[in-house]
Amino acid sequence: MPDSVNMLGPKKIATDVHWVGTAAGEFLRRNVYLRTFRGKGRIFNLLVDPGPPCDLEAVVKNVKSLIGGIDNLHAITVNHQDPDVGANAAALVKMHDGIVVLMTEETWRLAQYYGISRRNFHAVEKLRDLRTLLPTGQKIQFVPTPFCHFRGACMVYDPESRILFSGDLFAGVAAASLEATASSWTGIKAFHQLYMPGNDALRLAVSRIRKLDPAPLAIAPQHGGVISGDLVPQFLEKMENLPVGLDIIASLRDSVPAIISALNDSLTALRDVLGKDRVVKVMRFFHPDGSYPALFTLADDDRVVDIKAEPYAAIEALLRILYRQCPDQHKEALRSRIWNIFLDRNLPPPESALVDVDVIEAEIVEG
Repeated sequence: MPDSVNMLGPKKIATDVHWVGTAAGEFLRRNVYLRTFRGKGRIFNLLVDPGPPCDLEAVVKNVKSLIGGIDNLHAITVNHQDPDVGANAAALVKMHDGIVVLMTEETWRLAQYYGISRRNFHAVEKLRDLRTLLPTGQKIQFVPTPFCHFRGACMVYDPESRILFSGDLFAGVAAASLEATASSWTGIKAFHQLYMPGNDALRLAVSRIRKLDPAPLAIAPQHGGVISGDLVPQFLEKMENLPVGLDIIASLRDSVPAIISALNDSLTALRDVLGKDRVVKVMRFFHPDGSYPALFTLADDDRVVDIKAEPYAAIEALLRILYRQCPDQHKEALRSRIWNIFLDRNLPPPESALVDVDVIEAEIVEG
């Protein structure tokens, strides 16, 4: 598999399975996969999760380079309705009206507003045993994963290649390559703790993956790296026991001391990059002025000793400002350091530490 995140052109994942997305150091890379089935003297081309409009040109170019034209594309599967997953299905159907778009009814209720014609849509619930026989003789299987992270989310399993196309389940951020490694779990954990609603949904999904026969040799998510080999059972076990979403929110009542500790360590990391004076200046902005209450109670040494608002909302507000002022060459390292500070305490990293914020209050930055 390719080992660089800066990729141009299609990349082979396995025999007749190619990554056809686009990436140039993207923090949340969108993975689009093309599977070509062969048999009975026929060819059937399936595109998995066609991606967002900003990737359309690259996806079309990559697909054409492999199969000769969009008129040779027979079907598209869409895991759920988010634009980064399936918005391009509408544009591709307009290029070739013969494409069948497979998704759940729940996903269709929202995805139809991208402009996908009803005549191109086929509900996976109408398939016997959630399987469909292709003209080439192979079968593909659909595996619903409700609330991971959408009610109608549904994975696609290819028993011939033994690759499970998992959508946002097992997705990760800041993937260093198209091939996942043991260190990829940090980005996977961060993504799921931010975007998955609860561990019960993950346990159900993992139980359904464990029942697949033959067992998957690889998991290909819509973000991050392809998980293969011994990492498949390892990451299944980790996912099965991962607290996410509401699990974390419910537990935060008892976690405020750990959150404050993580925030203070994050501020130390920021002081190392920005300097003490800059951090103190920003912290001063959060002091009470008689018109608005203080979000933080600070000790004489400027360490946070209490958070008066909802903890993560307050931390988001502070780190959003500080992170925006970080020099570009230090942002990736700082982002990783802050992640690990929170994850080491089994806390989800603040989302503002995961993205580069473009808009900021001018009086804070320049005042």
